[in-house]
Amino acid sequence: MSAQFFSESESTPSAIRGLLMDRIQESELTVRMGQVLQRWIRYADESFKEWPGRDNCGYFFGGSYWYELETAYTAIVYAVVGKVGQYDETLTGLPREQLIAKAIKSLRYLCFTHDTGPEECVRVEGRNPFCSSKKWGGRGDDFFKASQTGTSINAIGYTAWFLWEDLDQETRNMIEAMLVYYADRWSDELPRNGVYFNTQCEENAWTSAGIGAAVALFPDHPRNGKWKEAAERWAINSVSTVQDATLRRPQVSTVTFHPDFTSENHAFVHPSYMMAGISLRGMYSTFNVLSGDSIAEAFLLNNEQMYAETIKKWSLLDGYPVPVQGQDWWYNRQHEALMAHALMNVQHQDSDAALLERRALDYIERIQASNSRGCMLEENGEECIVVAASFQTAVDMEFASAHSVVMAYLLHLFGGSGAAPTDSAVFQSEMNGVSYYPYGSIVTHRTNITFSSFSWRSHVMALTLPEQAMWSITPLYTSYTGEVSFAGELPSAAFNESVILQAAEERVHLYEDGFGVTASIHRGANRQMNQQIGFVSLPNGSSVYAEQIEINRNCEITRLATGVIGIRNERYTELPKLASGTKTIHTPQHSQQYKGFYGKEPNGYHAFEAASYVNVNEEIGYVTFGSQGMAYLNQHEYPKWKGVEDVLTLNLRQELHCVKGEQLPAFVVLSLPNYSVEATAATAASTSLLSVNIEKCIVLESEDFLTVIYNGNHTSAFSASKYYLPDHPIQLFEGRQIITNTTLTRYGTAAPGDAYYKRSLYSVELNQQAVSVLSKENHSLTLIVTDNHITVSNESDQEVHFTLRDKLTGISTEARLDAGLTCIFKL
Repeated sequence: MSAQFFSESESTPSAIRGLLMDRIQESELTVRMGQVLQRWIRYADESFKEWPGRDNCGYFFGGSYWYELETAYTAIVYAVVGKVGQYDETLTGLPREQLIAKAIKSLRYLCFTHDTGPEECVRVEGRNPFCSSKKWGGRGDDFFKASQTGTSINAIGYTAWFLWEDLDQETRNMIEAMLVYYADRWSDELPRNGVYFNTQCEENAWTSAGIGAAVALFPDHPRNGKWKEAAERWAINSVSTVQDATLRRPQVSTVTFHPDFTSENHAFVHPSYMMAGISLRGMYSTFNVLSGDSIAEAFLLNNEQMYAETIKKWSLLDGYPVPVQGQDWWYNRQHEALMAHALMNVQHQDSDAALLERRALDYIERIQASNSRGCMLEENGEECIVVAASFQTAVDMEFASAHSVVMAYLLHLFGGSGAAPTDSAVFQSEMNGVSYYPYGSIVTHRTNITFSSFSWRSHVMALTLPEQAMWSITPLYTSYTGEVSFAGELPSAAFNESVILQAAEERVHLYEDGFGVTASIHRGANRQMNQQIGFVSLPNGSSVYAEQIEINRNCEITRLATGVIGIRNERYTELPKLASGTKTIHTPQHSQQYKGFYGKEPNGYHAFEAASYVNVNEEIGYVTFGSQGMAYLNQHEYPKWKGVEDVLTLNLRQELHCVKGEQLPAFVVLSLPNYSVEATAATAASTSLLSVNIEKCIVLESEDFLTVIYNGNHTSAFSASKYYLPDHPIQLFEGRQIITNTTLTRYGTAAPGDAYYKRSLYSVELNQQAVSVLSKENHSLTLIVTDNHITVSNESDQEVHFTLRDKLTGISTEARLDAGLTCIFKL
């Protein structure tokens, strides 16, 4: 196939749309983003190489990456920074003319090596055999690969637009041929359908973005109307729900999001790919911003509801949403979040997005400032393997990060600053609370300085994050629920061993200020083990995880690790409080510091005896019951880089010989986000796992809360007892409690799958006389709390002295109750 440099119906190139340069508005945001891009150019320029295949050609970052993203995404940065905005040559190390010259060389390399270019012009030899010495553009590829060149085509469109007056006729012709080729190829196709496993959101959106380049640049082309209609068809089917497809919009033929506005990619709910519905469509709609055209509804549909229901609620201190079912990419993805927030800010005037955009930008600047080379991610990115099978390292994630920043930069430069950002305290108050996603199989609970979640499908896992969020604790696929290895079997996700893909009998309980979940997990190829779990998020941001394990078949377990916690251990000099390069683990017996770094040394591994508590770096504490051993993996070797990430195991068991019908000791973790070592130790001393008279019932008393988790099959009344300290206040919870001798017994009812908590609003203190009376056999004091009444019965032969205290008001009531009498106190 010879190169076709002109549109089929014309002998001269199509007229190009003009850029509205008079719309440019500098602001604090554009200055900051421009400086980020200029610092990155110094780094990117190290990779630029001339290409001898044709005159005046060159490429970046090896020149033969997937879909030619490496050169297309870098060229747009060079073109935009070379043409518009404030410029500081000391940041780039290059005069502005060189940026323009290298962007033009890149465009020509992209044109010649594209499917529309001469057959003999192929990309340079590289480490990826799928791309090395081959053309690009999608000819002969399946839909996924062929359509994915849409984002490269889109970036080429922007680059050409800014440089059009600097391009010779040959280059202009080749660019038009590329853009028309893509638009023609996909304008006759229908959008793809799918939400489970791999949403078709991004495929539909990037196809729209690719078609959009031809629509934007060539308004007078005879097929422009057809392309525009097709681009809108692909776009409106990018963020679509069953309601759109069946009830309201005839042009919607797909479902790419669940009704709760979650969506899945790589087989789990993935916020990166949910944001893609905003950002990839935004790659088209930003053309409209630059040209002054209105933005069609197809590029905005469901953005606001999806963003409000998910992305916004999950975004914490650095602007990136918590991956509530785990993360398979790298953790520092603030760049893609920046672009999504910027679009919501400018195009939807969302004040919360304006705040989150600034948070993301702040961390982008700090991370870059921590790298001497100006890179966005890792100083030693060449060593950080992201996906070995597809030859990707952290370096290959640089140009996508820069592309997100340049798109946000353009949006603000031509579209203005957007909305005034919400006050942080107001935003926090608005985001606090419980959110339930029945289709995504997730529940979340947010407070001012904590975030907890539980997922019962795709990856069955729990999270409790402190104020430092994912800079402290990471969303491991096996967070809390753990992993198991059976003798003679390789751990498999298919059998809920290495990860847990599916829970059974899940029951979700939503409360105004917390949530509770119970579930059963069958583990092993022959369901050798049943792990019955419960997770309760408490109003104060703490959480309780409990597990009870039954053995269904005789088996040999080589390793059973639960209570697994991911620990972020990065080093960035400009983030000293969050990424100092060390984490210190404290237990009652010892404190040990672990250095965080990638490579250079083998992993460090420290196994230690079970401890009543563990505190991580004064950021979060864990109080444990039933642990059989603990371990800390100080990780330096990574088959897949996501960041520097250690692993704390709170309950480690090895070489178990298990017999059918056996029940392993119950294991319970109270997680205490934002607790110091001292506070963790004090809480551990005052927390009790009560002795319960029925099976499969966990009752934990800690501080102001009584937590009940029940995995039984029948509704049952229970009693739960513990020893109490006579000289300490006794917490009173709704319902009945009896004090006798040195034992406190609490009574309640549990239905199958219950996971709930009671808050203590009152306490009682016994004086020495009362303690002496109640120490006698068959003497007791019964207290029943209902609403704002406390009924007290003295079931002894002597007067009892005590003090009732309202914990909310601090008001105390001293009382004496004669033997055998009952009195009702209204507080």
